[in-house]
Amino acid sequence: MSTTTQTGKFDLPENHEKFTDKYFLRSREILEQEGLNPEVAVKVFARGEGEVAGLEEAAAIVDKYSESEDTELHVTEADEFETKDPLMVLKGPAQDVIDLETMYLGAVSHGLTEASPDHETVDPEEFGEAVGEVTDIYDVPLLEFGARHYHWTDTADLARAAYDNGAVGTSTDVGAATFGEEGLGTTPHALTIILGEEYGEDEATRKTAELFDRNMDEDIPRTTLVDTWNQEIDDALETAEYFEDRDVEYGFRVDTCGENIAQGGRPENSETGPYETGTGVRIESVKALKDALRENGYDDAEIVLSSGFGNPEKAEAFHEANVEYEEEHGEKLFDAVGAGAFSDGIHATADIYEINGEEFSKVGREVDAEAMEEYVENQMRQVI
Repeated sequence: MSTTTQTGKFDLPENHEKFTDKYFLRSREILEQEGLNPEVAVKVFARGEGEVAGLEEAAAIVDKYSESEDTELHVTEADEFETKDPLMVLKGPAQDVIDLETMYLGAVSHGLTEASPDHETVDPEEFGEAVGEVTDIYDVPLLEFGARHYHWTDTADLARAAYDNGAVGTSTDVGAATFGEEGLGTTPHALTIILGEEYGEDEATRKTAELFDRNMDEDIPRTTLVDTWNQEIDDALETAEYFEDRDVEYGFRVDTCGENIAQGGRPENSETGPYETGTGVRIESVKALKDALRENGYDDAEIVLSSGFGNPEKAEAFHEANVEYEEEHGEKLFDAVGAGAFSDGIHATADIYEINGEEFSKVGREVDAEAMEEYVENQMRQVI
């Protein structure tokens, strides 16, 4: 399969699964069980600017663990990057590529950070101290989801440092094994996007919950990601209706990206407190979601928040909102947080932008597929 990668140059583990976020492994299992395997195209990018690095190891990771002859990887030929510039484009069958993301993003993030004079690579002790700073603020459990932000060789040490400083769980098996448990997680945006192409956007979030419920052991909490289509309240209510007659624990994760104002929220208002309004996960929109669930009789549904919750300032703002909401309503506004970025490094991310040759993506991360194809042809080189 390899054309120019040097897989043997990197001492990669025999198997990638224990280093992989659990929700990717479970997504692959669901796709396999349901017989769904469309061709997807994934854009890898980072916010910030600096020297391009880490792509050779990322390519070696894809080369080693990809099982399909149809998988392609293209990497930028540029030496420098700016925010959202395509660093890599990965194409292949969904079942083959969906669970590679944790390790290749970690390699890219580590490489970009290491190459930057303005950032330092992560130190486990400092990472643990940063986790402890926010766990001391929150009065709800914190789950550590940092594997995709850091090099795979650091995953276990960082998870243990997080656990020693108050985190209650982590997203990988190799990390959780350091304190005698297994990795945690349900499903990512990638699965809901794939199901959106198959079943339609309005059905995709509920369908994600249904397929998870059908294919996973009942002792795994059913926590459904509800922000993929920027209709957080509508999709949560639709999904809650499905779970209404099921005797399982269920809830919702809100991870609204920085490009979107969550349903129920408003544009940033300077007269409100920090983190009240604006794009991303904000207090006002979480209150709107919680109120909608309560008004429709879904009081038992838990809410998990992620995206930027390793930031102490954001932690303080949301903690205060949680306390105020509980004093007023007798129950918490949210029940847990997930966080992974506890350092100032450069963190890469990946988004599906095309399925079966047609533009298709989460709301807020749309890509002009025709322009991307031209970019790939003229400014990238194929390494797999």
